[in-house]
Amino acid sequence: MSQQLPEGLFRLSFKALGTQCEVQFQAPSIEAAKDFRKEALEWLRDFENRWSRFKPDSFLSEINRQAGRDPIPYEEGDHEIFQLCDYVHKLSRGLNDPTSLPLTSLWDQAGRLDRLPDESEIKETQRLVSWPEVEWANGTIRLPEPGMALEIGGFGKEFAVDRLIKIAQKNGIIDCLVDLGRDVAAVGKPAHGETWIIGIEDARLENTSAYRLAFSNRGLATSGNGRRFRTIGGKKFGHILDLRSGYPAENDILTASALANDCLTAGQVSTIACMLGGEEGMELVENTHGIEAILQTSGHTQYSSRIHRHVLAS
Repeated sequence: MSQQLPEGLFRLSFKALGTQCEVQFQAPSIEAAKDFRKEALEWLRDFENRWSRFKPDSFLSEINRQAGRDPIPYEEGDHEIFQLCDYVHKLSRGLNDPTSLPLTSLWDQAGRLDRLPDESEIKETQRLVSWPEVEWANGTIRLPEPGMALEIGGFGKEFAVDRLIKIAQKNGIIDCLVDLGRDVAAVGKPAHGETWIIGIEDARLENTSAYRLAFSNRGLATSGNGRRFRTIGGKKFGHILDLRSGYPAENDILTASALANDCLTAGQVSTIACMLGGEEGMELVENTHGIEAILQTSGHTQYSSRIHRHVLAS
């Protein structure tokens, strides 16, 4: 759905990548707005059709079906995705591994059966999680072990946010906010202000904004276990898995919101912080150039040393 607002403002509302999405922007003309809308929605459709693990006919699903078999060819544009797999694996020091789908599936099954996995099941599944072992070169890719499986859920939505910003700029749009399920990037400024203002939800009160951040030319991502979890044996287990243990991450962080130069990097830092916990998570933020964050923990809220210049008074 698209909507034209006064003074050259436009808003797109739609569903994609399994979430509710919204794009706000100012366009120099109706033609430019239409061109951007068409290109953005077509790119999202093609991206989802090719890389969704929930679509049996996607290229990603074909990669996973061929695990342990012969290499399969990929298109030139796919190379960027494999480069991103490399990037997020290195940035996270292996904590975010694009081949973690077998472990995710194990815990999803545990939730459905209401039965904790055995230690032996976890250890055997952990053996299948190893992006460095994936063979991709000369236009082909191969998962070397039967049972291995690739997914890009650990960065796909944030990557899409950044790509839509680039598509907007390509179409002459300099003021734009992209929100794909609360993964956000903004450039330029809104019609009635000098900077975009984005709310961060209270981790303890659903649909309640706890903080407001003012920023532009940055990306914002929030991760956490508070809203998404599995219940097994009456106990809640968050959806974020700690690949070191093979178990869902358990620590004091409820949500981590990270601000970075792009949404992709913000998403990686927020997710890794949720694996590390409040103390180590904030240490990661403070030691990573260009990153600021708010970590809502079970006891209190932690702020990075530079985030206050973006936080508005309630």
